Amino acid sequence: MTDLAKKTESRPLIVLFHGLCSSPLEFNFLANYLRENGYRVDTPTFPGYAFGGNATKWWRWVDEASHYVQNLQAHETIPISVGGISLGTTLALAVAAKLHNIQGVIALSTTLNYNGWGVPWYRVFIPFAMLLGLGDRFRYYEREPFGIKNKQIRAYIKKVLASDSISAIGGSFMTLRHMYEGNKLCQYVKTNLHQVTSSILTIHAVDDEIANTSNVDIVVNLSAATHKRQIYLGNSYHMITVDNERETVASEVLAFLDEIYQDIHTGKIEDKIISPELQRFLRAEARAEKLTKKNAEDSNQDTLRFL
Repeated sequence: MTDLAKKTESRPLIVLFHGLCSSPLEFNFLANYLRENGYRVDTPTFPGYAFGGNATKWWRWVDEASHYVQNLQAHETIPISVGGISLGTTLALAVAAKLHNIQGVIALSTTLNYNGWGVPWYRVFIPFAMLLGLGDRFRYYEREPFGIKNKQIRAYIKKVLASDSISAIGGSFMTLRHMYEGNKLCQYVKTNLHQVTSSILTIHAVDDEIANTSNVDIVVNLSAATHKRQIYLGNSYHMITVDNERETVASEVLAFLDEIYQDIHTGKIEDKIISPELQRFLRAEARAEKLTKKNAEDSNQDTLRFL
């Protein structure tokens, strides 16, 4: 084996699942950032879950994703981490609950309950609509704000969707059956979160219009994760890998991965709740502590000089 092959093999592999009725375009920025910083990134897509075609059963999504990761594990010497955005996070949690030796879970815009301020009121009637045979006939079309708080990016997404069926925030529509099966997946994961023992990073916008921050609480309270880090964003909506704070998302994901892989054998990682406001406070505290220490040292030196 060449030195280049050995070096590549020693780089951890991160598998990221896109959202329901979407595509890997959601991860363009994040995936490139992680690759530039030493990680390998895989963004698989599965028929019946991705945009285009009829929806398949939720359990088939879990089986396909689990088998996909399991096949990768057979060729890896370092544990794989999984992650996702929106329902892709839900799928990643399902995989982590089902498989062993998952190093970490990157949970972006965790969606276990559709309870954000932008969720259509009629979503609660999905089971009844399915009984009426509307599963493949009814389409929910993406509409503003498209999960984007940034007005310029939102306008660009609107322009793309006017001429194309897919964009960086997902497909232009999803069927009622996709939504129904998505709800089933959410219920399955909530029931099985106690089987997730991997380290978990959650990054969630406090103003998420699809799934509010109580979704993070569910993961924190019900999972058996060895390490849980929570980061809250104040200037984004649901699509945090595309919106205003995509750079923050990428850097925090990288920091989390660096930590869990660096300390893979030491167990030195600790639970943390991080927000931009808290980060600023902690930095200010560190600076104040450093200044106090310096003043004390200067005072001691002055005392020694006087003596």
